[in-house]
Amino acid sequence: MAISVVPKKKRFYQRWWFWLLLVVGVFAIGFLAFSYKTGAVLNKISSSDKSVLGSLFGVVSNQEIKKNDDGRTNILLLGMRGRNVPGGGLLADSIMVVSIKDDENKVALISIPRDLYVKVPGEKYRSKINAVYAHGAENGDDVQGLKEMEEVVGIVTGLSIDYGMVINFAGFKQLIDAVGGVDIVLETPFYETHQFVQGKECGGQFTLPKGKNTLDGETALCYARARENTSDYDRAKRQQVIIQALKDKLVSLGTLTDFNKVNKILNALGDNVKTDMSAGEMKKMFQKYSQMDNPEIFQRVFENSPEGLLMVPQNAPASAGFILVPRAGWDNYSEIHRVCKDIFELAPQSDIKPVKQYTRPAPKVDEKKKKKKKK
Repeated sequence: MAISVVPKKKRFYQRWWFWLLLVVGVFAIGFLAFSYKTGAVLNKISSSDKSVLGSLFGVVSNQEIKKNDDGRTNILLLGMRGRNVPGGGLLADSIMVVSIKDDENKVALISIPRDLYVKVPGEKYRSKINAVYAHGAENGDDVQGLKEMEEVVGIVTGLSIDYGMVINFAGFKQLIDAVGGVDIVLETPFYETHQFVQGKECGGQFTLPKGKNTLDGETALCYARARENTSDYDRAKRQQVIIQALKDKLVSLGTLTDFNKVNKILNALGDNVKTDMSAGEMKKMFQKYSQMDNPEIFQRVFENSPEGLLMVPQNAPASAGFILVPRAGWDNYSEIHRVCKDIFELAPQSDIKPVKQYTRPAPKVDEKKKKKKKK
């Protein structure tokens, strides 16, 4: 008599679908955890998203970015020391408009000098443009500061400013370090023997050798801030060089696939960046920009020259100090509007590259110490 053997039922953890669900669950939890962290960080950065949940939904949504009738998205970038940092924490050290035309694979970098004399929003007086953000932030908050700066820069350039972003010195350094530094190539050595001596910043006398230099966060910040041995305009040109080098690193395969770098970048941005983009807009912006295939870069630095369209006025009030106004006349930005509007069609600025320093400038002499020695 044959004995029939009834196979035992597999326990639930022995079934294939259990393991499939487990794997899917692990990936889902990992994705949600990463998205939650991203959402939490973007919530700190964005003034548009009011909650971590809102940022999380923004991260996983497919929100479109703003675009003007001419197909451009214009973003104002501001660099400054940072709130509560001595030495003018909320004064804009760098003012740049990044204009993206992704359908034509073009990007424009437009720098405005901090000494441009402008009307302050809501006030009857003028100030240097670098103080506009501080005016708004001190009379309201960072959102108000960014809003007023976007308004003034829009008036100056004639462009509709779609978004604004502020990064402080600490965030800039952390961001550069998070991507492993940025590479720049110098045709001649770079010298700043004056600016940092008194405050003992950047090693006192800051120099870089000729050739390829890989700059870490601290060194890149020194290179971007230096101006006394060159000029404020040359500093703006060097800042554009660093922005391009940073862009290359941010969209490189090595950065995008390295979670440790991504994590550091998120932490750096979360603590030290403010923007009026929503989380979804930030995600979409990065996706669009990173997918642009070696975009053509157009550069312009407005400065005190016929080509730079600015001048030092003869009738400026003594209390204003060194200021710049349009060569076309006070508050007449018509020439600047034309350049910003047609920047993708105009001939390149002839002196857009940073200056070449063929000799090392002599250090400044401390007159007080010199007098003491004579005594």
